Formats: sequence, structure tokens, C-alpha cells
Amino acid sequence: MINEKNVIIMKIPYPMINGGLALKPHMYICKKSQSTNHEFIKCQTLKPYMLTSNIMQHYWDENPDIRRNPFQHKTRIDCDKIFSTHTVTYDPRLKTTTRPDVCDALYQSVQNELYQDGYENIALNENELKQLNSLIR
Repeated sequence: MINEKNVIIMKIPYPMINGGLALKPHMYICKKSQSTNHEFIKCQTLKPYMLTSNIMQHYWDENPDIRRNPFQHKTRIDCDKIFSTHTVTYDPRLKTTTRPDVCDALYQSVQNELYQDGYENIALNENELKQLNSLIR
């Protein structure tokens, strides 16, 4: 079972099944987990171009720290959008192994940034999501 604050690794069909997020797995923080309704926040390794571009308006940068998160590199958490699904289930083996979740303080900081100006909720194509991830049914 995947719960709030868990971090999972998956590929998502966004903006389409052959888009950038579908080609390489990324980490996602679970924002909501109620039955088969899930919402996820994207995390990615901070790249130099992100420091000078305005790709994201709201984000949280986090250093690797096993006491706070499972990240291995400085990570940018995208607080402009969340990805949602409504009928699929997520195998617990998708959880990160060094630490399965983020700490309460980090989760609260990300929540605060998400709600600062609101965020876009993107409903994923669940059939394509299952095609990309064998542990999602």
C-alpha cells in the first residue's frame, strides 16, 4: 500500500506516452492516497539550467538527507502541478528503498508551497501509466 508522504519511483505518460517523464523514471511524493485515488508530486535532480530558467513558479529544493528524504542528489520538488489517478493500484515495491517517505517537516513545506497560489491537477492516462510500469495495475 502507498500512503501519504511515501516516495515512489515510476514513469508517467506526460505530456504523452513518449514524453520526457515516460522515458526515465522519477521520484514522486504521494500527496493523497484514498482507496484507488492517488495524487503525486514530481521530484527531480536539480540541474544547472533550472537555476536560471523560470520553468517552475513554485518549487522546493531539498538536499539529500536520510533523516528527511530518500534523495541521493539535491532535488527540486515541483509544486506547480500534481499528477492524479483514480482506478489503479500501486505496488509497495515502487517505494524508495533507502527511506520510503519524506519527513513531516519536508512534507509540510511542500504542502505550503503547493497551496501558495494553487496548482494544476493533471489526470494521467491510466492505461498508458500501466504500460510504462509493471508494478501499477
